[in-house]
Amino acid sequence: MKKKNLFTAITAGTLALTISFTGLTAGQQNTASAESLTSTNEVHKSTAITTVASSTATKISGKYKTTAALNMRKSASTKSKVILTAKKGAIVKATYKKKVSGTTWYKVTYNGKTGWMTSAYLKKYKKVSKVSNSATGSAIINAGRKYLGVPYVWGGTTPSGFDCSGFTQYTYNQAGMGSIPRNSRAQREAASYTSNPQVGDLIFFSENPGGSYITHVGLYAGNGQVLHAAGNQVQYQSISSGSYWGARIMSYGTFR
Repeated sequence: MKKKNLFTAITAGTLALTISFTGLTAGQQNTASAESLTSTNEVHKSTAITTVASSTATKISGKYKTTAALNMRKSASTKSKVILTAKKGAIVKATYKKKVSGTTWYKVTYNGKTGWMTSAYLKKYKKVSKVSNSATGSAIINAGRKYLGVPYVWGGTTPSGFDCSGFTQYTYNQAGMGSIPRNSRAQREAASYTSNPQVGDLIFFSENPGGSYITHVGLYAGNGQVLHAAGNQVQYQSISSGSYWGARIMSYGTFR
């Protein structure tokens, strides 16, 4: 009799729990679902935060050289907007790096613009060593003056014909400086700025007075003169105040 009463009590209790659960109002059921969804969203949010943290940029400092024409993008993604395309051999300054989906990206500055470039086509740039005793400023100018009268040739890099940066690159090499970058803007990126130029340092010019874009480079020869490939040949010209080239000087660069 007691066993029967116990079984009856258990059955009644189970029935009461079933009625209680099925008796939830629609609002109560929705609240339960919402709480479950909120919990799921919190998990996703936590995962997202972890993902962002794992791609946080690391601060660095250094120069890199492009091994092919390379796009600079607004963010670290091949789907991001292209800011500019740097030519092969361009020297860029890197300030941050991070890895996104297995690809390393560098935040760089080039030609006054800042953006992201993939590491796939960048290699660490080794700056040309400082001038040695065998390559003083006079040695640089003496190497360059041998080519006075050599014709100006667009894209020229040899004594059969020079353009401006071809002449400075060739002269530095002949004077024992080793190889400096090929074009004027890359030479500007590689050289240190100086407000006190010495004979043999580089002078960078704009196309027009007060311009902000480098279009020409030559060798500072002292005594208010530049030795460069300009016009129709390699020649000395004045950079004194009021002169054609003097009004177009943007900056001076040195490897010393």
